[in-house]
Amino acid sequence: MYIGRFLVAGKTKNGAPFIAYRVSSTSFPNRIAKINGNTVAIIPKDLNDIFKNPYICYNCIKVVNNTVVASNGSHTDFIAEKLSYGKRDALATVLLAMDYEKDNYKTPRIAGILDREECYLAYIKDDELRVKKVYLKDGKGYYLGVYNSCEINEKQVIEIEGESAEEIAKYLLEYEEFEYPVASAVALIKEKIELAVANK
Repeated sequence: MYIGRFLVAGKTKNGAPFIAYRVSSTSFPNRIAKINGNTVAIIPKDLNDIFKNPYICYNCIKVVNNTVVASNGSHTDFIAEKLSYGKRDALATVLLAMDYEKDNYKTPRIAGILDREECYLAYIKDDELRVKKVYLKDGKGYYLGVYNSCEINEKQVIEIEGESAEEIAKYLLEYEEFEYPVASAVALIKEKIELAVANK
């Protein structure tokens, strides 16, 4: 099944909360996830690709103090700036302001905010804006994709393997049900927030 770019918010089997992002792409597979301090960026291997599509290079994860913001585009940074509004309002404000991506597919913007206590997932499509608090369960992950899976519900849950950020990143990159993997990134909350990436 092809769901494009997607987020996963969940807990390891031992109860550590995480949020992850995976690039799945047929159009621009020549990209990597790269850690830069408290941020993970998605960047093309050939920087000239930036001129072909404005949506392929962005920060997908940003850590602010003890909170993680994850998304499928440049709205990651703006949501992180608005965290003082509260999780729900930061998501709603920025997604409404930026709207869905103005490409040929009207690609939704998806996003999530996670800390040790709670998690919110959100999306904006051409006909809908939704922000929802999700209650994470050990060994499970809610997924939210841009194609054929832009919903937040109990049906969109997968099993999670791994107890480190590196193991989860590798597991999600290799997750066979979702096609055309390119790169994945994970922020896992333990004693501190661990970042990891896996690239095809």
